[in-house]
Amino acid sequence: MIFSHKHKFIFIKGRKVAGTSIEIALSPHCGPQDILTPISPADELARLALGGQPQNYSRANRVEAEYLALVQAQNFEAAIKTRVHSATAYPFFNHMPLATVEALLDPPSQEYTLVYAVRNPYQKVASLANMYISFRNYSGKPMEHPLADIRKSIARFFETGQYIQAHNHALYQSQRPYKARIILRQEHLLADFQNLQRQLGLPDDGAHMPRAKQGSSGKGYRIEDMFTRAQLDTINTDFADEFHAHGYPML
Repeated sequence: MIFSHKHKFIFIKGRKVAGTSIEIALSPHCGPQDILTPISPADELARLALGGQPQNYSRANRVEAEYLALVQAQNFEAAIKTRVHSATAYPFFNHMPLATVEALLDPPSQEYTLVYAVRNPYQKVASLANMYISFRNYSGKPMEHPLADIRKSIARFFETGQYIQAHNHALYQSQRPYKARIILRQEHLLADFQNLQRQLGLPDDGAHMPRAKQGSSGKGYRIEDMFTRAQLDTINTDFADEFHAHGYPML
């Protein structure tokens, strides 16, 4: 999540919608009073390299300095153990809902632009299942896996109910009137991000969109080959609001 006083925008980060890449790209433009929540330690290194960093999320300078020091030392295991990513640890956290941001900060919403990203629900569930296969050892390198392993991970997700973690629709809901809502679609992310830069008045430095937490999408696996018919039907039911809101066709 990013709450930018400087540029008057709120970025709400959903799961498996290139949210980390967007955060890394936006962070260098933020001011010292802006709130930026921590991301995975390996991705923090990429954000630091571009001039951005997590800040003002804990209201405790010591906590934030300790986490950054561990990241810079590439002691990722210890950085994760600080629990700065946990929803129960500090006021502001990764993947926090807009309603929680509003309750904590009570922003004059008509002055702010709301920003979030969306993606085809089938692809989100598949990407999340792919990530969980090896995320424990994530070091910033692509997490690519054979189709058979992804299918097994998807099956476990449906057995445990974890697939619903990819449902983001509730994160973005608000009764408040915002100055604008800008939705970034994962399927043409770079063009949408460049439009966001223009809308917010951010400098277009020509930098490429970073690709954090790359998965197996580049292997060209078909949705029909990853899911069973019953799994597709479950996604159609439980993600119906996202399909309808963003125009993704159901299979």
